[in-house]
Amino acid sequence: MRILFVVNEIPYPPDNGVRIVSHNVMRLMHEAGHELALAVLTCEAENNEERFKKAAEFCNDGMAWWMQLPQRSGWATLLNAMAGRRLFFIERYRSPLFREKLRSLVEVFEPDVIHFDLIPMTQYRDIAPGGIGTVASINDCYALVLKNALENESYTGFEYFYRRLQYVQTCRYEAGVYPKFDVTHVMSGVDEEYLHFLNPSIRTAVIPNGVDQSLFGIVDQTRGKTDLIFVAKLEDDNLLSLEAFLKQAWPIIHKECPEVKFHIVGKIGAQAQNTHRRFADMDGVIFHGYVDQVKDAYSQCGIAIVPVNKNCGIINKAIEAMAAGLVTVGFKKAFTALVQAKQEKDFISAERYNEIGCAVVNVIRNRPLREAIQRSAGELAAKYYSWSGRVGLYESMYQTSFGKQKRLAQVVGKES
Repeated sequence: MRILFVVNEIPYPPDNGVRIVSHNVMRLMHEAGHELALAVLTCEAENNEERFKKAAEFCNDGMAWWMQLPQRSGWATLLNAMAGRRLFFIERYRSPLFREKLRSLVEVFEPDVIHFDLIPMTQYRDIAPGGIGTVASINDCYALVLKNALENESYTGFEYFYRRLQYVQTCRYEAGVYPKFDVTHVMSGVDEEYLHFLNPSIRTAVIPNGVDQSLFGIVDQTRGKTDLIFVAKLEDDNLLSLEAFLKQAWPIIHKECPEVKFHIVGKIGAQAQNTHRRFADMDGVIFHGYVDQVKDAYSQCGIAIVPVNKNCGIINKAIEAMAAGLVTVGFKKAFTALVQAKQEKDFISAERYNEIGCAVVNVIRNRPLREAIQRSAGELAAKYYSWSGRVGLYESMYQTSFGKQKRLAQVVGKES
């Protein structure tokens, strides 16, 4: 099968929620013998060419390229989006030049299926001629992401009203666009259910992410340990969650268990500079910055903090921590997609930050409970969240997409 990936981040390295999917799916399909092509339109500006060369290794010769997204003022983008009645992030990634170059790649590569990665790239669905399967791989239902944030009162002032408007627009966009795809790929049954609520005619496939195979090899190193770790891209909601944890939960933990350290792993970029200044000198808190091998960071700890209060998608850092054999502690919503996991057997959840703090203290003091959860979490992740177990699921999704187009072409041929 010939599969074209259309993405908005260069799929290497697999170190965030966007690249984890595209990189690993391309790797799995390449290893399974499929032919791949890649088109990237990105706003990234860090070692792009070097990273792209690594991603292009999965592709046929000459069938991979990337374009830099032109810089535009945020206000200009917003005004253009409003004038064109488009969502902000759709307008941001709207590029006539990319569209034409993508159309040319389709003509040369002749894919069986085109994989459009994330909601901004779904606007290019119309470049796919009849007979080519189309997959919208969106990770999360974005309308549900916004619904979660609004319910959590994450926005105030003007932004609150803007996000409410964006929620209405997103519901309309997702309900109208996704039925045009043969398959819409999401990470959880919760996202699937919400998409069907928006439009029952949306055809879905639920395939959760896997985890880095190397994490399964450190479960013996993490067993029994008590240090805490938070691994995430230190931006936006992740940063807000981290700050709330440091202010409301960490003081409880540090007071009761002063010997325990809290390790924060993630690049300290522009957004995180202020957080780093405010909390770097807090007793027991250690900022490590970006690390190349996340398993090395996990191997020093026994408890992972996942203070993300949403029930959409799958929380990659939760399944990574479980795979490494850590007790994962977070909000109840964060574990919704992990349907096989059980509270106080494979993870621990709470409703508020102070309750998360108390739960961590309890698991530090209770060694038998801690080690039992660490052992069970590792076994569950190995059984259900290995990337190697995803090959057949992705192949089936692509074959379903291509098969729909073949049958449609046959019907059209008979009628003509």
